[in-house]
Amino acid sequence: MFYEIRTEHARPGRGAELASYMDETVIPLHQELGMHVVGAFTVVGDEDAFVWIRRFEDTADRERVLKAVHGDPRCAGVAETVAELTDGTESMIRLEPAPGSALR
Repeated sequence: MFYEIRTEHARPGRGAELASYMDETVIPLHQELGMHVVGAFTVVGDEDAFVWIRRFEDTADRERVLKAVHGDPRCAGVAETVAELTDGTESMIRLEPAPGSALR
């Protein structure tokens, strides 16, 4: 099992709009298609950043879920809206639970 922490950066002044769109459209679509979203957050001190944490059982699970998301006919329109709201920069880190962690 592993987690991904993704940070999306909105165009200046559009952070609240991005957060709403992520909460109301992007994350529900991903969840509907099998992704486990652990949580979604705004960043104190950076009103244009949006962070969401996703969990996958393994690399094959990640590939399967992302293939389902990107293959869904709704994805193109969603991706277009996200592109309009974001400044094109994003970051992602992958985390694996420590040995002996209750998260394993």
